[in-house]
Amino acid sequence: MTLHPVISIIIPTKNNVETIENCMESLVGLEYPEDQYEIIIVDGHSRDGTVAIAERYGAKIFYEDGGTRAAACNVGISHVRGDYVAFTDADCIVDKMWLANALKYFEEATVAGVGGPNIVPDDVVSFGKAIDFVLSHTIFSAGATYAKRLGVPMEVESIGGCNSIYQTEVLREVFPIDEIPTAEDALLNHRIRLRGLRLIDAPDVVVWHYRHWDTPKLFFRRMIAYSRGRVQAGRIYSEIVKPMHKLAGFSLPVVVLAMIVLFFIDKSIFLAVVGMGLFLLLFFSVKCLYETKSLNVALRVPLVIMIEWIGWSIGYMGETFT
Repeated sequence: MTLHPVISIIIPTKNNVETIENCMESLVGLEYPEDQYEIIIVDGHSRDGTVAIAERYGAKIFYEDGGTRAAACNVGISHVRGDYVAFTDADCIVDKMWLANALKYFEEATVAGVGGPNIVPDDVVSFGKAIDFVLSHTIFSAGATYAKRLGVPMEVESIGGCNSIYQTEVLREVFPIDEIPTAEDALLNHRIRLRGLRLIDAPDVVVWHYRHWDTPKLFFRRMIAYSRGRVQAGRIYSEIVKPMHKLAGFSLPVVVLAMIVLFFIDKSIFLAVVGMGLFLLLFFSVKCLYETKSLNVALRVPLVIMIEWIGWSIGYMGETFT
Protein backbone atom coordinates (compact mmCIF):
# COMPACT_ATOMS: atom_id res chain seq x y z
CA MET A 1 0.00 0.00 0.00
CA THR A 2 1.34 3.41 -0.95
CA LEU A 3 1.94 5.92 1.81
CA HIS A 4 -0.89 8.24 0.75
CA PRO A 5 -3.31 6.45 -1.57
CA VAL A 6 -6.07 8.46 -3.21
CA ILE A 7 -9.29 8.43 -1.15
CA SER A 8 -12.76 9.44 -2.33
CA ILE A 9 -15.07 10.72 0.44
CA ILE A 10 -18.78 10.32 -0.31
CA ILE A 11 -21.35 12.36 1.62
CA PRO A 12 -25.09 11.90 1.01
CA THR A 13 -26.98 15.15 1.67
CA LYS A 14 -30.40 16.73 1.57
CA ASN A 15 -31.31 20.02 3.24
CA ASN A 16 -28.33 19.95 5.63
CA VAL A 17 -27.58 23.67 5.60
CA GLU A 18 -27.31 23.77 9.41
CA THR A 19 -24.54 21.17 9.61
CA ILE A 20 -22.80 20.88 6.24
CA GLU A 21 -20.35 23.74 6.82
CA ASN A 22 -18.90 22.21 9.99
CA CYS A 23 -18.62 18.90 8.18
CA MET A 24 -16.77 20.46 5.24
CA GLU A 25 -14.48 22.41 7.58
CA SER A 26 -13.43 19.17 9.24
CA LEU A 27 -12.83 17.48 5.89
CA VAL A 28 -10.62 20.22 4.47
CA GLY A 29 -8.72 20.17 7.78
CA LEU A 30 -7.77 16.50 7.53
CA GLU A 31 -4.15 15.59 8.20
CA TYR A 32 -3.80 14.10 4.73
CA PRO A 33 -2.33 15.52 1.51
CA GLU A 34 -5.06 17.66 -0.02
CA ASP A 35 -4.33 16.42 -3.55
CA GLN A 36 -4.80 12.83 -2.43
CA TYR A 37 -8.45 12.96 -1.46
CA GLU A 38 -11.64 14.22 -3.06
CA ILE A 39 -14.99 15.16 -1.55
CA ILE A 40 -18.06 13.93 -3.40
CA ILE A 41 -21.45 15.30 -2.41
CA VAL A 42 -24.47 13.32 -3.59
CA ASP A 43 -27.48 15.52 -3.00
CA GLY A 44 -31.16 14.63 -2.94
CA HIS A 45 -32.13 17.96 -4.56
CA SER A 46 -31.84 20.17 -1.49
CA ARG A 47 -34.06 23.22 -1.28
CA ASP A 48 -31.69 25.19 0.97
CA GLY A 49 -28.08 26.30 0.71
CA THR A 50 -26.49 22.88 1.25
CA VAL A 51 -25.03 22.51 -2.24
CA ALA A 52 -23.75 26.09 -2.41
CA ILE A 53 -21.84 25.63 0.84
CA ALA A 54 -20.30 22.36 -0.32
CA GLU A 55 -19.26 23.94 -3.62
CA ARG A 56 -17.38 26.68 -1.74
CA TYR A 57 -15.16 23.97 -0.29
CA GLY A 58 -14.39 22.44 -3.67
CA ALA A 59 -16.65 19.41 -3.40
CA LYS A 60 -17.80 17.62 -6.51
CA ILE A 61 -21.61 17.68 -6.70
CA PHE A 62 -23.86 14.95 -8.04
CA TYR A 63 -27.55 14.26 -7.57
CA GLU A 64 -29.71 11.25 -6.75
CA ASP A 65 -33.42 10.74 -7.35
CA GLY A 66 -34.11 7.67 -5.21
CA GLY A 67 -34.61 9.55 -1.96
CA THR A 68 -32.52 7.16 0.17
CA ARG A 69 -29.00 7.05 1.50
CA ALA A 70 -28.47 3.85 -0.47
CA ALA A 71 -29.40 5.65 -3.69
CA ALA A 72 -26.88 8.38 -2.91
CA CYS A 73 -24.15 5.81 -2.27
CA ASN A 74 -24.91 4.09 -5.57
CA VAL A 75 -24.52 7.38 -7.42
CA GLY A 76 -21.36 8.28 -5.51
CA ILE A 77 -19.59 5.01 -6.25
CA SER A 78 -19.94 5.59 -9.98
CA HIS A 79 -17.85 8.77 -9.71
CA VAL A 80 -14.97 7.85 -7.39
CA ARG A 81 -11.35 7.90 -8.50
CA GLY A 82 -9.73 6.80 -5.25
CA ASP A 83 -8.10 3.55 -4.18
CA TYR A 84 -10.30 3.76 -1.09
CA VAL A 85 -13.79 5.11 -0.52
CA ALA A 86 -14.80 6.76 2.75
CA PHE A 87 -18.38 7.49 3.79
CA THR A 88 -19.63 10.03 6.28
CA ASP A 89 -22.74 12.18 6.72
CA ALA A 90 -23.38 15.89 6.44
CA ASP A 91 -24.17 16.09 10.17
CA CYS A 92 -20.79 14.62 11.13
CA ILE A 93 -17.45 16.16 12.02
CA VAL A 94 -14.47 13.93 11.29
CA ASP A 95 -11.33 13.70 13.39
CA LYS A 96 -8.35 15.26 11.62
CA MET A 97 -6.58 11.86 11.63
CA TRP A 98 -9.68 10.03 10.37
CA LEU A 99 -8.20 8.83 7.09
CA ALA A 100 -4.63 8.40 8.25
CA ASN A 101 -5.63 6.29 11.24
CA ALA A 102 -7.96 4.11 9.16
CA LEU A 103 -5.39 3.25 6.51
CA LYS A 104 -3.04 1.43 8.89
CA TYR A 105 -5.64 -1.28 9.43
CA PHE A 106 -5.61 -2.20 5.74
CA GLU A 107 -2.13 -3.72 5.94
CA GLU A 108 -3.76 -7.16 5.93
CA ALA A 109 -5.24 -7.89 2.52
CA THR A 110 -8.33 -9.55 4.01
CA VAL A 111 -9.44 -6.26 5.63
CA ALA A 112 -12.01 -4.73 3.30
CA GLY A 113 -13.40 -2.00 5.54
CA VAL A 114 -12.58 0.00 8.65
CA GLY A 115 -14.92 2.01 10.86
CA GLY A 116 -15.09 3.35 14.36
CA PRO A 117 -17.24 5.13 16.91
CA ASN A 118 -19.60 7.92 15.97
CA ILE A 119 -19.81 10.06 19.09
CA VAL A 120 -22.35 12.68 20.06
CA PRO A 121 -20.55 16.03 20.61
CA ASP A 122 -20.64 17.82 23.96
CA ASP A 123 -22.91 20.63 22.79
CA VAL A 124 -25.96 18.53 21.88
CA VAL A 125 -29.12 18.57 23.97
CA SER A 126 -29.49 16.24 26.96
CA PHE A 127 -31.95 13.97 25.15
CA GLY A 128 -29.42 13.46 22.36
CA LYS A 129 -26.76 12.52 24.89
CA ALA A 130 -29.19 10.10 26.51
CA ILE A 131 -29.72 8.44 23.12
CA ASP A 132 -25.96 8.10 22.73
CA PHE A 133 -25.68 6.51 26.17
CA VAL A 134 -28.45 4.00 25.49
CA LEU A 135 -27.00 3.00 22.12
CA SER A 136 -23.62 2.56 23.75
CA HIS A 137 -24.63 0.57 26.82
CA THR A 138 -27.86 -1.36 26.53
CA ILE A 139 -29.06 -4.43 24.68
CA PHE A 140 -31.89 -2.41 23.18
CA SER A 141 -29.65 -1.12 20.39
CA ALA A 142 -30.16 -4.55 18.79
CA GLY A 143 -26.56 -5.09 17.79
CA ALA A 144 -25.33 -1.64 16.74
CA THR A 145 -21.70 -2.48 17.48
CA TYR A 146 -20.36 0.76 16.04
CA ALA A 147 -22.41 2.75 18.56
CA LYS A 148 -20.49 1.13 21.39
CA ARG A 149 -17.01 1.98 22.65
CA LEU A 150 -15.00 -1.18 22.03
CA GLY A 151 -11.71 0.34 23.20
CA VAL A 152 -9.47 -1.87 21.04
CA PRO A 153 -9.43 -2.71 17.32
CA MET A 154 -11.76 -5.64 16.75
CA GLU A 155 -13.28 -7.57 13.88
CA VAL A 156 -17.03 -6.89 13.69
CA GLU A 157 -20.02 -7.83 11.58
CA SER A 158 -20.85 -4.28 10.54
CA ILE A 159 -19.45 -0.76 10.54
CA GLY A 160 -21.56 2.39 10.54
CA GLY A 161 -22.46 4.17 7.34
CA CYS A 162 -21.41 7.56 8.68
CA ASN A 163 -17.92 6.35 9.61
CA SER A 164 -16.55 3.80 7.20
CA ILE A 165 -13.62 3.42 4.79
CA TYR A 166 -13.44 0.59 2.24
CA GLN A 167 -11.20 -0.72 -0.50
CA THR A 168 -12.63 0.64 -3.74
CA GLU A 169 -12.11 -2.61 -5.66
CA VAL A 170 -14.20 -4.46 -3.09
CA LEU A 171 -17.03 -1.94 -3.32
CA ARG A 172 -17.11 -2.21 -7.09
CA GLU A 173 -17.75 -5.94 -6.67
CA VAL A 174 -20.71 -5.54 -4.29
CA PHE A 175 -22.36 -2.39 -5.63
CA PRO A 176 -25.00 -1.32 -6.48
CA ILE A 177 -26.79 -2.00 -3.21
CA ASP A 178 -30.53 -2.36 -2.82
CA GLU A 179 -32.12 1.05 -2.20
CA ILE A 180 -33.88 0.23 1.06
CA PRO A 181 -34.72 3.24 3.32
CA THR A 182 -32.35 2.29 6.18
CA ALA A 183 -29.95 -0.53 7.13
CA GLU A 184 -28.15 -0.15 3.80
CA ASP A 185 -24.86 -0.21 5.70
CA ALA A 186 -25.72 -3.58 7.26
CA LEU A 187 -26.62 -4.91 3.81
CA LEU A 188 -23.38 -3.64 2.29
CA ASN A 189 -21.25 -5.02 5.10
CA HIS A 190 -22.95 -8.41 4.92
CA ARG A 191 -22.22 -8.69 1.21
CA ILE A 192 -18.58 -7.92 1.88
CA ARG A 193 -18.29 -10.53 4.63
CA LEU A 194 -19.93 -13.15 2.42
CA ARG A 195 -16.78 -12.87 0.28
CA GLY A 196 -14.64 -13.93 3.22
CA LEU A 197 -13.35 -10.42 3.87
CA ARG A 198 -13.08 -8.68 7.23
CA LEU A 199 -14.36 -5.48 8.80
CA ILE A 200 -12.51 -3.74 11.63
CA ASP A 201 -13.89 -1.37 14.27
CA ALA A 202 -11.04 0.85 15.43
CA PRO A 203 -11.24 3.23 18.43
CA ASP A 204 -9.01 5.85 16.78
CA VAL A 205 -11.14 6.17 13.63
CA VAL A 206 -13.56 8.74 15.01
CA VAL A 207 -16.38 10.99 13.84
CA TRP A 208 -18.64 13.19 15.94
CA HIS A 209 -22.26 12.86 14.93
CA TYR A 210 -24.92 15.55 15.38
CA ARG A 211 -27.84 13.16 15.03
CA HIS A 212 -30.85 15.01 13.64
CA TRP A 213 -33.32 12.89 15.61
CA ASP A 214 -32.60 14.19 19.10
CA THR A 215 -36.21 14.82 20.20
CA PRO A 216 -38.60 12.11 21.44
CA LYS A 217 -40.82 12.42 18.35
CA LEU A 218 -37.96 12.27 15.86
CA PHE A 219 -36.24 9.45 17.74
CA PHE A 220 -39.46 7.43 17.73
CA ARG A 221 -39.76 7.87 13.96
CA ARG A 222 -36.11 6.94 13.50
CA MET A 223 -36.50 3.70 15.45
CA ILE A 224 -39.52 2.75 13.34
CA ALA A 225 -37.51 3.45 10.19
CA TYR A 226 -34.49 1.49 11.45
CA SER A 227 -36.55 -1.59 12.28
CA ARG A 228 -38.44 -1.48 8.98
CA GLY A 229 -35.13 -1.24 7.14
CA ARG A 230 -33.75 -4.20 9.05
CA VAL A 231 -36.75 -6.32 8.08
CA GLN A 232 -36.33 -5.30 4.43
CA ALA A 233 -32.64 -6.16 4.55
CA GLY A 234 -33.62 -9.51 6.08
CA ARG A 235 -35.79 -10.29 3.07
CA ILE A 236 -32.63 -10.11 0.97
CA TYR A 237 -30.36 -11.98 3.42
CA SER A 238 -32.31 -13.66 6.20
CA GLU A 239 -29.25 -13.93 8.43
CA ILE A 240 -29.07 -10.13 8.74
CA VAL A 241 -32.04 -10.32 11.11
CA LYS A 242 -30.63 -11.61 14.40
CA PRO A 243 -32.58 -13.29 17.22
CA MET A 244 -32.35 -10.05 19.23
CA HIS A 245 -33.98 -8.13 16.39
CA LYS A 246 -36.87 -10.60 16.34
CA LEU A 247 -37.18 -10.73 20.11
CA ALA A 248 -37.34 -6.96 20.40
CA GLY A 249 -39.58 -6.73 17.34
CA PHE A 250 -42.35 -8.97 18.63
CA SER A 251 -41.94 -8.19 22.33
CA LEU A 252 -44.34 -5.23 22.64
CA PRO A 253 -47.66 -7.08 22.15
CA VAL A 254 -46.38 -10.06 24.13
CA VAL A 255 -45.40 -7.91 27.10
CA VAL A 256 -48.63 -5.88 27.00
CA LEU A 257 -50.79 -9.02 26.83
CA ALA A 258 -48.81 -10.72 29.58
CA MET A 259 -49.13 -7.70 31.86
CA ILE A 260 -52.90 -7.52 31.31
CA VAL A 261 -53.26 -11.21 32.16
CA LEU A 262 -51.07 -10.88 35.25
CA PHE A 263 -53.05 -7.85 36.44
CA PHE A 264 -56.28 -9.84 36.52
CA ILE A 265 -54.81 -13.17 37.65
CA ASP A 266 -52.23 -12.20 40.28
CA LYS A 267 -51.64 -8.55 41.12
CA SER A 268 -48.67 -9.40 43.36
CA ILE A 269 -46.79 -10.92 40.42
CA PHE A 270 -47.91 -8.01 38.24
CA LEU A 271 -46.44 -5.53 40.73
CA ALA A 272 -43.26 -7.59 41.03
CA VAL A 273 -42.76 -7.51 37.24
CA VAL A 274 -43.45 -3.77 37.14
CA GLY A 275 -40.94 -3.33 39.93
CA MET A 276 -38.30 -5.29 38.01
CA GLY A 277 -38.85 -3.12 34.95
CA LEU A 278 -38.56 0.07 36.96
CA PHE A 279 -35.42 -1.27 38.62
CA LEU A 280 -33.79 -1.87 35.23
CA LEU A 281 -34.65 1.63 34.07
CA LEU A 282 -33.30 3.06 37.33
CA PHE A 283 -30.14 0.97 36.97
CA PHE A 284 -29.33 2.44 33.58
CA SER A 285 -30.15 5.95 34.80
CA VAL A 286 -27.77 5.60 37.73
CA LYS A 287 -25.10 4.13 35.46
CA CYS A 288 -25.54 7.08 33.12
CA LEU A 289 -25.28 9.54 36.01
CA TYR A 290 -22.07 7.87 37.19
CA GLU A 291 -20.47 7.98 33.73
CA THR A 292 -21.72 11.32 32.41
CA LYS A 293 -22.01 13.22 35.70
CA SER A 294 -25.17 14.79 34.25
CA LEU A 295 -28.50 14.48 36.05
CA ASN A 296 -30.31 15.98 33.04
CA VAL A 297 -29.01 13.22 30.77
CA ALA A 298 -29.60 10.46 33.32
CA LEU A 299 -33.22 11.47 33.87
CA ARG A 300 -33.91 11.06 30.15
CA VAL A 301 -32.47 7.56 29.82
CA PRO A 302 -35.69 5.70 30.82
CA LEU A 303 -37.69 7.61 28.22
CA VAL A 304 -35.11 6.87 25.54
CA ILE A 305 -35.16 3.15 26.36
CA MET A 306 -38.95 3.02 26.25
CA ILE A 307 -39.14 4.95 22.96
CA GLU A 308 -36.47 2.76 21.39
CA TRP A 309 -38.20 -0.45 22.43
CA ILE A 310 -41.71 0.64 21.42
CA GLY A 311 -40.60 2.27 18.17
CA TRP A 312 -38.51 -0.73 17.14
CA SER A 313 -41.33 -3.17 17.86
CA ILE A 314 -43.96 -1.11 16.03
CA GLY A 315 -41.76 -0.69 12.98
CA TYR A 316 -40.66 -4.33 12.97
CA MET A 317 -44.18 -5.70 13.14
CA GLY A 318 -45.51 -3.11 10.71
CA GLU A 319 -42.96 -4.09 8.08
CA THR A 320 -43.21 -7.82 8.82
CA PHE A 321 -46.97 -7.94 8.25
CA THR A 322 -47.13 -5.71 5.16
